[in-house]
Amino acid sequence: MPAGQLGRRRSLALDAIHVFDVVPPALLPEQLVAEAQRIAAVPVALYVLDIDGSHLLHMAGPKRLGEALAAPFAIGPELDADGIGALRESIAEFEGVELFALWLRGRAIGVFVAFGHPREPLTEMARQAAAAVTLSDRYTDVFARAQRRKQPRAAAEIQQSLLPPRIVRVTGGEVAGNVLPTYEVAGDWFDVVENADGIWITLADGLGDSTRSAASSAVALGALRASRRSGASIVEALLVMHQTLREMPGPRAEMSAIVAHWDPTSGRLALANCGHVGPLILGENGAVDAVSFTPSSGLGGRSTPKPSEASARLLAGERLLLFSDGVTGRGEGQAGLGEAGVIEAALGSERESAADTVRRLHHAVLAASADDLADDATAVCLAVG
Repeated sequence: MPAGQLGRRRSLALDAIHVFDVVPPALLPEQLVAEAQRIAAVPVALYVLDIDGSHLLHMAGPKRLGEALAAPFAIGPELDADGIGALRESIAEFEGVELFALWLRGRAIGVFVAFGHPREPLTEMARQAAAAVTLSDRYTDVFARAQRRKQPRAAAEIQQSLLPPRIVRVTGGEVAGNVLPTYEVAGDWFDVVENADGIWITLADGLGDSTRSAASSAVALGALRASRRSGASIVEALLVMHQTLREMPGPRAEMSAIVAHWDPTSGRLALANCGHVGPLILGENGAVDAVSFTPSSGLGGRSTPKPSEASARLLAGERLLLFSDGVTGRGEGQAGLGEAGVIEAALGSERESAADTVRRLHHAVLAASADDLADDATAVCLAVG
């Protein structure tokens, strides 16, 4: 939209900034439900997504639909448009129930459930509520508590704090990513950000026990962001991560990592890899290109790695799919899909969106592992649209 044309001609039913300013963060769920009921003139409940994406969990308002609703189409604690559509179908059996998603930049972080036809739609109210929830989450644990149906391991909690939104609308496309399992293992992490020069996507796989791996992940992510925010290239960022890991006390903290940079204006894709599994580029009509790299060592070891580089063009209708060895590997506790299994799952996405690609791949991971993953299985997809 052209600059200067984002103003509104009518007042908001709820101003997210005002609510955030005047309501104590811990009381925000009840306040949001009260405001929604005032607008709708019918009972309203608030549900948020479990961090593992398996269920919507009740947070405030009447419990007519119970404490939890199955959410098999979620990407971690978020839903895309397809997931919301599937959720609407699943609750269609309940007469007079209407659902309004809390949308924020292409992802739903929860839903209002109205019991009866609202006097006024809650669509705009739900969007404002999403902004208020996101703002307040840095000031209270009330939403984080509602999203956890059991206590995660400490390392897994650290991992959750490192991860970006699981569904991200970016210039020229969409990025989606998630890590399985959610409550236990904590070796992998990924990062997504859009800057003026394009979109950065990073995926790393830490070695060692989950607690030390989570700690080294936090340090490596800090190094990545510090270098990126100081104008580093993707190769330079990997080397800063390596040096920072070398400075950690105790046994060596090692990890593999791959960084992708995509320029939506030109379509140019640049990749730098240090010992990580190579990604796939999925084209239209089922075309698949496995990006190859010269062998390179990982980060944090004795020798300074020489990142292996590759480049391509990623255009409309194409997808970049990055994943960890927990997806493809056949070792104990890994999903064992292999590259062929990853391709089969990704090409099974009729929508070919980033979110649906990750969803399909993780469904395949869970089916192959019988929910017995001992190694993180991570997938991140950039879909150009």
